[in-house]
Amino acid sequence: MYEELMAVYEKKEGSPLVFQPRLRHWYDVNFNAGTLPERYHGMYLDEVYGDLGVPPREVWGPRRIGSELSGYFALSIVDGDDVEIWTRRLSGYMGESEDDYLITEYRTPMGSLRQVQRYTEHGTSLMNVEYFLKDLEDLKVFEHILGERSYGWDQSRYEWGNVRYGGTIPLRANLERSPVMWLIVGIMGFKRTVTMIWRHPEEMKEFMGVLEDEHVKQIEAYRGKPVEELNFGDNMHHDLCPPPYFREYVIPFYQRAMPRVHAQGMVASSHFDGNLKTLLPLVGETGLDGLECVTPLPQGDVTIEEIKEGMGDMFLRDGIPAVYMCPWTPVETLGSHVRELMEAFYPRLILGISDLLPANGGVERIRLVKEMVDEFNAEL
Repeated sequence: MYEELMAVYEKKEGSPLVFQPRLRHWYDVNFNAGTLPERYHGMYLDEVYGDLGVPPREVWGPRRIGSELSGYFALSIVDGDDVEIWTRRLSGYMGESEDDYLITEYRTPMGSLRQVQRYTEHGTSLMNVEYFLKDLEDLKVFEHILGERSYGWDQSRYEWGNVRYGGTIPLRANLERSPVMWLIVGIMGFKRTVTMIWRHPEEMKEFMGVLEDEHVKQIEAYRGKPVEELNFGDNMHHDLCPPPYFREYVIPFYQRAMPRVHAQGMVASSHFDGNLKTLLPLVGETGLDGLECVTPLPQGDVTIEEIKEGMGDMFLRDGIPAVYMCPWTPVETLGSHVRELMEAFYPRLILGISDLLPANGGVERIRLVKEMVDEFNAEL
């Protein structure tokens, strides 16, 4: 599959279409709940991929609870000598005895920051209930932390993954979300970010420049490394980042970042997994090479035609609404959608589920989609 996936990056026609779904969430939840199909008892995730006859996608890096793209390759973070990081897992925090929480604190000479995250059901992911950044003083503390932070290439992790998957899939690696989405989703939260931008526009714009400097450091850390694609984990959604924000903060950021990525011989994509009707007409201005996870109706808010019109010549990874992989959706509906998607986007398509196989999804539907892809490729 290596050459077929590279053909999408390189805009080559005639190569077979690849179906590369995300299975880790389905695997993790059912593993923890004891509900994996008997066929997969004792199998690692990459062995499940092999049994289904589809190339792996989330297996190069180690599992990291709470990461949207856990299992993708990422840089190692090294914080400064005067930054202490304390973590503690608690049950019953905030008066809810049935829930577990992870508390993370940064302690520095400039001050301290705290984040509280709640483990979701079966402990396979984390959601923020308290964000690191709460006021202007916190921005100064975080700027101090970032000023001393460095990023390193993990050669041993790369070599481990390369032995197992290097001949099968090109290496794609993670970057942080674009600055405004890093604030909204990662470190400040939606309500506080919007309020701070309204009350302190100059300070917030300057701070987003600090966050952008971190992207430069991350991109540079990948220079000369065997990475084909860099992925910004934006979790873009037009209710979180409406067109005025997208025009002011997102487009200019990518217009500055993408020349750096391309100068290193790499392509870049971003994770767009929310409602996108008002943003798709603008994505062409970013300079991004592709989008991951754009979700059509009935789960998202756009049609296949609207996605294609908005993305133009960008490549699409995924495109099958996750609800179509659930048992209550007729198989005929799934099949019709997959055929329409392949016809619309090939050869600029890496077929997958937007954005993953649900925990209650039908894993055997993966085989069904694989059969449709094989039939499509046979007619090329």
